[in-house]
Amino acid sequence: MYLTEVDPRWAEHSGEGGHYDAPEWGPEDLERAAVFLAEIAPQARRVFEYLLRSPGRAVHCTELVDAVLGGPNEGDSARRVAGVLSGMAKGQSNSGRRYPFYWWAAPEGSAGATYAVRPSVAAVFLAARAGT
Repeated sequence: MYLTEVDPRWAEHSGEGGHYDAPEWGPEDLERAAVFLAEIAPQARRVFEYLLRSPGRAVHCTELVDAVLGGPNEGDSARRVAGVLSGMAKGQSNSGRRYPFYWWAAPEGSAGATYAVRPSVAAVFLAARAGT
């Protein structure tokens, strides 16, 4: 599933601290984004880079474990991905911006979580990465 820039589901994400208490990334944040990328943990950067390849695409945590974290999907993939993405905490805190990804908990009775990067945010990070 792909979400457009204006899809209302962006506002329905499950994020908590760091997802609401800071401004969204914008075109004026290229330098800030480059610093953020340099400050995040290597595994977190790999997951984020994977999400950046398809802006707006909702990616289930099992795909992230298989494609980026070396699989296999034994145990709780949602917790594994969340633990890896905690490696963005320093970059997020230092940036003065919200986390650059969104996540949605699975509906009742389902397992896992889904992650995506808003297209406008992906554009900022792709431009920053190209400049570094």
